[in-house]
Formats: sequence, structure tokens, C-alpha cells
Amino acid sequence: MVFAEEIRRAILQVAEERGPDKTFGPADVARSIDAQNWPQIVDQVKFVAGILTNEGKIIAKKTLGNIPQEFSKAPS
Repeated sequence: MVFAEEIRRAILQVAEERGPDKTFGPADVARSIDAQNWPQIVDQVKFVAGILTNEGKIIAKKTLGNIPQEFSKAPS
């Protein structure tokens, strides 16, 4: 079981590694958490990414409805 706080840390880590000029998607984050079972947590990653977008920690570069699909690090 993967918890929201673990997903949050993973999203922020990937965002930091890529920087504000490169995007990443939920699958990238999910694979960094669990390389074998990543498809099972993609929806959770999208949910937590939505929260981080609302907090201004990451920027949604592409959305499907209200659900972020591609992100980048927010400028500092």
C-alpha cells in the first residue's frame, strides 16, 4: 500500500530533479515509487498532484478535465 505522503515526496523529488523547464507525468512518479506495480498507483499520483498544483508546489502543464496529466516544478 502506498500512502499519500510517500506519493507527495516522490512528486516533489521528481519535480526537483527535472527542474522547472522539464515536464513529467504521473507514470514517471509511479515508476519511481514501485517499478513493478506502477499502473496501480497512477490514479493516486494524479490525485496528490492535483493537491500540489493547488498548493503552488508544481504546475499542471497539461490537464484532462480537472485532472493534471503533465507537470513541472513551480518556479521558486
